[in-house]
Amino acid sequence: MRIAHRPAVRIGLHLAIGTIFLWLFLRQVNLGHAISAAAHAAILPLAIALLVYAVDFLLRAFRFWMLLQQASAQRLPWRAVPGPFIASFGISDLLPLRAGDVFRLLWFQRQMELRPSIVLGSMMIERFLDLFALLLLAVAIFGWHLGDAWLLSLGLLALLGAGTGALILVGTRLSGRADDMRWRWLAGLVAALGCFRLLRSPRLFCNLTGISLVCWLLEAVVLLAAWISLGGVISQWIAPMAAFIASTLGTLFPGLPGHFGTFELFGLETFSRMGVAPDFAAAVLLLAHMILWAPTALFAILWLMLSRSGKAAK
Repeated sequence: MRIAHRPAVRIGLHLAIGTIFLWLFLRQVNLGHAISAAAHAAILPLAIALLVYAVDFLLRAFRFWMLLQQASAQRLPWRAVPGPFIASFGISDLLPLRAGDVFRLLWFQRQMELRPSIVLGSMMIERFLDLFALLLLAVAIFGWHLGDAWLLSLGLLALLGAGTGALILVGTRLSGRADDMRWRWLAGLVAALGCFRLLRSPRLFCNLTGISLVCWLLEAVVLLAAWISLGGVISQWIAPMAAFIASTLGTLFPGLPGHFGTFELFGLETFSRMGVAPDFAAAVLLLAHMILWAPTALFAILWLMLSRSGKAAK
């Protein structure tokens, strides 16, 4: 009975924390004014943002495809990757407990006939690369304007680097021992950690880090476009860039599906420290968040419907 109740407890905890973050955000702004401002946004910057966001996700799918091929040591069809990959993000935006990650793990395992440890290990490396690249940007951007945030980001980056070295070392040493493990779940985890041995290659590590940096910069364009569409000055791009980094780091906290509340609260705090009016900052954040959330959520719904109808037709 305890095990059966654990998902419900986790969902309740995430919803409670997310609601608190959302309340902390809403109490600092006039939501009516923010929504009214967002409704008068210029269309052209937002259209460009959508195109850039599409390129961002295709590049992320390409990175995941690279990781799967490297981890499995086999050639995999590229055309089978973008659809379920993007859909997994949309599922996580709609359902709690990162349900999209479970979907992605199961889909690539079954449809591409890959071992679960290969898919899980590739996803773990993907998350590490995202955090590593984001902290690199944080050190660069926060160091420009926010000294204390720069030191915190540098400390986190150093800690992450040390942890990465440990994961590579552990993965290298344990990768061949998974089959000897008594418990299946432990064998799968050890095999997944073994995928980190791929990062021993300086060339592959640099290529993957470069792709990750480009992905985050492309995604940051969405918030910059929202800033410009509402009358923000492009020469002050450092403010929306810093807010994007803070908002994205804020989504590491448990919260509501789609990260509503966490994304806005951390971005608002950064905007405030840079002298941006709260209601204008809220309008920018809400507009950018809708652009980041709606396309993947709608894509997931449509992709799942079409894939099911395709299977039914067969």
